[in-house]
This record gives sequence, C-alpha cells and structure tokens, in this order.
Amino acid sequence: EPPAIPDSPDRTRPDLAELVARKGVLLGCAVDTGVPQLVEIAGRVGYDFIWIDLEHCPRDGSALEAFCMACDLNGALSTMRVADASRKSILHALELGTRIIVIPMVNDAATAYDIVQHGKFSPLGNRGFNGGTRGMRYGLGNRADAIALANNRTHLIPQIENAEALDNLEGIVCLNGITGALVGPADLSFSVGMPLDFENPKFLSLYGSAIQRIRACGKIAATATGHPGLLRVALEAGVQLIVGASDLVGARDYMLATRQSLWT
Repeated sequence: EPPAIPDSPDRTRPDLAELVARKGVLLGCAVDTGVPQLVEIAGRVGYDFIWIDLEHCPRDGSALEAFCMACDLNGALSTMRVADASRKSILHALELGTRIIVIPMVNDAATAYDIVQHGKFSPLGNRGFNGGTRGMRYGLGNRADAIALANNRTHLIPQIENAEALDNLEGIVCLNGITGALVGPADLSFSVGMPLDFENPKFLSLYGSAIQRIRACGKIAATATGHPGLLRVALEAGVQLIVGASDLVGARDYMLATRQSLWT
C-alpha cells in the first residue's frame, strides 16, 4: 500500500490571525517586479507578508503563481492587490494560492458583499469551485477540508481610500467574510482635498480615525506607507499590517545613492 499523502503545509503554517495575535504588528514588503529571488530575499530577511500589485501593474498568470510559490517556500503570506472587485480578479488570485487579497477602491457595502460572494465558498459566499488548482491543493486530500481551509485561511481586505469609503467604512468592514481593511493614504488624501499633504493635522486625524474604526469593528487594520509621520499615527491608532518597503523604491534609492557616491 502506498504511503499516505503528507498533510498540506497550509494546515500547519501560521495563519494571518495567528501571526497578528503573536506579533501584534506584521511587516510587509512590496515586490512589484515579481522577481522570485527578491521574493525569496524578502522572506528570508523576515518580512511577514509579501505584496504584489496588479492594480497598476498587470502581470502574467504564470509569474503570479511563481510569486505565490516563492512566498510559501520562504514563510511569508502571499498578498496580491488585484485590479478590481470583479469575480474574475478575485477568483484568479485565489486559484493561484494567494493568501491575502487586497481589493482597491471599495466604496460601499454592496461592493464588499460582492467581494465575499466571489471570494468565499458557501455558506459565506458563492465562490466557484475548481478542485484541481494550486489554491485548492491540486485536489490532493479531502475536498471538504480544502474548502474549509480556503474559507478560513484566505483573507479579503478592501481598501478604504476615498471620502465615500470613509462614510461607509463600518458597512464595508463589518461584513462577515471580510478580514479587515487597508487604509490607503495617497488616494485618500486626494479624495479629501489634501493631496499628499501628510503633515496636515486634519488629514492625519482622518487617517488615524479610519484605522481606529476598523479595529473597533473587530477586524484587522492595515496600511501601506513608508512615511514616518503616517507610520507614527498608524501605530498609535492600532494598525496591525504595514506594507512599508518596496523593491522598486529600494532599487531606485540604491541606484541614486551609488551614482552620487561614484562622483564624489
């Protein structure tokens, strides 16, 4: 008789909620180039989750699957900001094996409801079933277990990034099936008439209050920024996930500094 198929590592690897409970604040790195070696480095130096952006940078499906594999192999939660809240965008990301799905420009509870319908199996939602994908463990093992793992260990995170979303925040975030929300300071600042004015006390108050309101819903609060003032406010407000590093920004700064040093 052949040996039993080993248990899925998804069952034994710490999940988002477990990591937040243990660490308090998780640090993320954006690897928007998708280069597997950079994903590996980010995981090995200790980032808890690794982000890739599809809203502004479309990607090939095979490259995205390799991104998820590299995250898993290096102990980081794969995080994908999809292009939009459509069924296609959310389902494709989940079938690749992505653990955290960030959805941009979610402005109302109706959109959040649709996100859950696309991203969770019944009874939470109405996700389409394909038992042979990477996100469903290639059909290995018990299918009921795979469905339960998919519902419990993948996470839907809408972005709160304009004035309308602020007005509807509780309706978006408190919905069953939504893990939390990410406050996006850049687009939010434009929407409220203070474009990139991250020193403005009025904006900082709005930004911090949004994070506090997410936490008050009993959900995970996230943000994406490397700005020192925003980071201070976010941490004081109780943020739990921070995307604070970027491969492209890091490469840019290194190239600028190296170019300067070569001429001095």
